[in-house]
Amino acid sequence: MQTAEENTIAPPAKPRINVVRWVLLLEALLVIVLFTLWLGREHVLHWSAEPHLLAQPLEVVLEPRQSLKDFARTLETAGVIDSSLRFRIFIRSFDDYHHFQAGRYRFAESVAPQEVAAMVRAGKIYTPIVLQISIPEGFTLAKIAERLEEAGIGPRAETLALAQNPQFLASHKIHATNAEGYLYPATYSFAKLPSTTEVLTLLATNFWQRLPQDYASRAEALGLSLHQAIIFASLIELESAVPEERRLIAGVIWNRLKRHMPLGIDASIIYGIAGYDGNIRYRDLHDASNPYNTRIHPGLPPTPICSPSVESLLAVVAPSEEGYLYYVLDPDLGHRHHFSKTLDEHNRYVQKLRRAR
Repeated sequence: MQTAEENTIAPPAKPRINVVRWVLLLEALLVIVLFTLWLGREHVLHWSAEPHLLAQPLEVVLEPRQSLKDFARTLETAGVIDSSLRFRIFIRSFDDYHHFQAGRYRFAESVAPQEVAAMVRAGKIYTPIVLQISIPEGFTLAKIAERLEEAGIGPRAETLALAQNPQFLASHKIHATNAEGYLYPATYSFAKLPSTTEVLTLLATNFWQRLPQDYASRAEALGLSLHQAIIFASLIELESAVPEERRLIAGVIWNRLKRHMPLGIDASIIYGIAGYDGNIRYRDLHDASNPYNTRIHPGLPPTPICSPSVESLLAVVAPSEEGYLYYVLDPDLGHRHHFSKTLDEHNRYVQKLRRAR
């Protein structure tokens, strides 16, 4: 006979939940998700560094308050990038769109999405060039005036008049009768057609910006005023087309000045010949009325004779100390000169040059 306890039916047991298993499964899923996200970020980062080749220069405008989505689509439509989605992911992951600056941007040849972002963040806005003028080293004020006239900026006479205007000279700290030597030779670009005043102001401003900060004191330590150093540098500029010879020529000029010898620089004589036609005649070499005739008048000429480069300016204060007193073109060396310490050696090379011609 069964008891009451034996007749009682026990409730079915509840299924046991393996908590540890679920925790491990969730951790595995989290690792997979995180790894997938990491792979995606690495893929986007790698994509952002790959240059995208452009068949032609492309211009894109970022409008004020334009959304990242719209800007990315604009870049993709223009052909600057190949995926607006990846660009948006890259910016949100590795950059800050709030720092992007509105404006027109120009991309050429090849550009990586990282470079696109850097340009727009830095605000390197593209300004179309309307006019570009090249002023070569060694150009005289007269040649600069001619080049400006050719570019349609203003009549030659207007440029020459401005370059001698006392107010213009004073405003640019040029203590001379004209701006010769103080208009820096370089290539200048303009977004709109400039006036004569704007061009000469830019050239004069660039001269002072390019001049080494300690240049005036270095020149003064050698017994030269700044203006005399510029005159000196202009002679060097026109005496050789070979940069390596600048310090050698500076050394010759210094040695002649110290010995009170005539400099005998033909480029200076030519500068003082009105209507020079390409030939130096016997009468030109003996013309005492030409203040730039350094075969007759001792010392430096009265003004600079061209726009010198910084390299020629530096050669003045760091001349060669070889002790040379003469130089003449060597026909065997192309545009290079032969430098001599004695007149006999110099004359031999002068005869060599005459025979070659």
